Amino acid sequence: MSRPHHAPRPVALLAACLSLCLPLVAAWVHDVQPKMYFQLGELTPQRFLGNESHKDHFKLLEKDHSSLLVGARNIVYNISLRDLTEFIDQRIEWHSSGPHRDMCYLKGKSEDDCQNYIRVLAKIADGKLLICGTNAYKPLCRHYHHSNGDYIVDKEYEGRGLCPFDPDHNSTGVYSDGQLYSATVADFSGTDPLIYREPLRTERSDLKQLNAPNFVSSMEYDDFIFFFFRETAVEYINCGKMVYSRVARVCKHDKGGPHQFGDRWTSFLKSRLNCSVPGDYPFYFNEIQSTSEIVHGRYGQQAEEMIYGVFTTPVNSIGGSAVCAFSLRSILGSFEGPFKEQETMNANWLAVPTLKVPEPRPGQCVNDSRTLPDVSVNFVKSHTLMDEAVPPYFSRPLIIRISLQYRFTKIAVDPQVRTPDGKAFDVLFIGTDDGKVIKTLNAAACDGNGTVRGAVLEELQVLPPGVPVTNLQVVRPAGDEGKLVVVSDDEVLGVPLHRCDSDKITSCRECVALQDPYCAWDTTLQRCVGVGYPDGAPGAARLVQSVARGEHPACGQHKKEEKPPAPDVSKHQSNKDLGPKLPSSQQKLPIYTAETLSIAVATSCLAALAVGFVSGFLFSRRCRGDQYNQMAFNDQHHQLNRLTEGGLNVDAAYLPPCANNKAAINLVLNVPPKNANGKNANSSAENKPIQKVKKTYI
Repeated sequence: MSRPHHAPRPVALLAACLSLCLPLVAAWVHDVQPKMYFQLGELTPQRFLGNESHKDHFKLLEKDHSSLLVGARNIVYNISLRDLTEFIDQRIEWHSSGPHRDMCYLKGKSEDDCQNYIRVLAKIADGKLLICGTNAYKPLCRHYHHSNGDYIVDKEYEGRGLCPFDPDHNSTGVYSDGQLYSATVADFSGTDPLIYREPLRTERSDLKQLNAPNFVSSMEYDDFIFFFFRETAVEYINCGKMVYSRVARVCKHDKGGPHQFGDRWTSFLKSRLNCSVPGDYPFYFNEIQSTSEIVHGRYGQQAEEMIYGVFTTPVNSIGGSAVCAFSLRSILGSFEGPFKEQETMNANWLAVPTLKVPEPRPGQCVNDSRTLPDVSVNFVKSHTLMDEAVPPYFSRPLIIRISLQYRFTKIAVDPQVRTPDGKAFDVLFIGTDDGKVIKTLNAAACDGNGTVRGAVLEELQVLPPGVPVTNLQVVRPAGDEGKLVVVSDDEVLGVPLHRCDSDKITSCRECVALQDPYCAWDTTLQRCVGVGYPDGAPGAARLVQSVARGEHPACGQHKKEEKPPAPDVSKHQSNKDLGPKLPSSQQKLPIYTAETLSIAVATSCLAALAVGFVSGFLFSRRCRGDQYNQMAFNDQHHQLNRLTEGGLNVDAAYLPPCANNKAAINLVLNVPPKNANGKNANSSAENKPIQKVKKTYI
């Protein structure tokens, strides 16, 4: 009898576990740790609070050389860029009327909802403003002009399609050539999204054009207006639900189509933005959250116009965030590529063959779109999606953060900050939903080989934990080094762009290790000083800095001897280590990386398999032993009963005599038992002949 296999083979289980867990350890990227970390109490930012009794829903609207216009609850604040104090005499107040608030209450909204939150503002001329507000869930717009130190209303009109109903709704707009281009919703329930410029709009209830979008930003470039948003991917609908990032484009001079298409775009096209970790199976960060303004810079020997974007994973997946850069050349090139279509309802989305694209090519900017043939307008109406996605400029994200504590929300860029050696770097400031601001850059941007070497310079806790950063902007008032404006729903903060003179920097090596374009070691003053100016730094000969490597041979000669190094600096780092060499990096609470988590999971799997194998083996042995003992006991007991059935007479026969020649059939041999004379027990004693039986056939 073969023994059953009650326990799995340990070698196979260990191999399977290793094959699943070890790729996670080896293939995933490392979170780059910050060189310096500042807690909330270590910063003393400039602060503007607005109305402290209610939630303001602050939104940055307009910036000039000396002031910042901020939309809030019933008010537009005019704030000085120098110290974030308000110009009281230039405040614009606009409250919703009583009937509008009463109607808002009848719709089931609260008192806080039924206020006028200013969401759109544009300078339409010298001393003239266009302002739109939610107006108790009935959007309105006004034109103001400045006269005698006060703002006067010129006209008021409905803001449907120009301004959102809800202050929390993601919407965007840009004013260009005397017209407002907006991306928002056109109904109370927020189910009619649109991209609008009077009188043109996207199609209603057409999932191929807009499918539950969340608008992020908008900007103008040459003859185009770009809109960045995320939406449910219609091309993925046959495989499930997925959100993709998009960039859409319309032409400024679009006048609508002929005949019934007079109020529809003829130039609306959109492409997917691809922000992913490359590989055989790329890992995608699909949901765009924010974009920077257009950055003009030189990367290696190539001059480019760039847009940086913040992307995240879905909320129900691994908590990941990334920053990718896209060149405008690649974005515009995607709109010149093939279109994407689905021929039938159950067909895959594929590129449209060139022969099926009508002439003139749909979606292009023309002098008068009303003269386009109907076939071109119909084609672009049903083929708004381009086949080719826009690739990231450096072929991969610039920075990746895997965290269970926070995700990226906003980004601002200080472009082309020059260093003493003449190089220029884009410094990125990234806001999170946990009140942090992360300062980073690509240390290899000047190499020109398309590589990425991300360096996280600082991590600042500027807001209380749990308070998201809703907007960021780098401002440089006249005569000021500049500051970073950080916005939440209830606060506007001003934070310096660098902290080079911090007590945490005590030596040349620590200053250079920051890799911060704003900071360099002054060999004359023997301290870390701020040098990051757009036009370069004065006195560059005495400054020591290395943004690309974080090390400089001059630090061995000019190292400051008066101050001993901080006692909590790690003494186990080698001189070749390019990572953090600063005491501040040790102050941050430990956050375990994906690699550490993967190792812990793999170790736990191996330990669990070993314990399970040993326990299963011992348990199976014990169960088999009990089974064999029970079988032996039953067999002996059965034989004993058969021997003692007629009493304990050792001379008794093995089979007792059958009374009346009737006995049970021996079930062991499957034959009837026999009597002493050799006959079967169930046969007749007289052995009578067999009687004839009359047969009847039916």
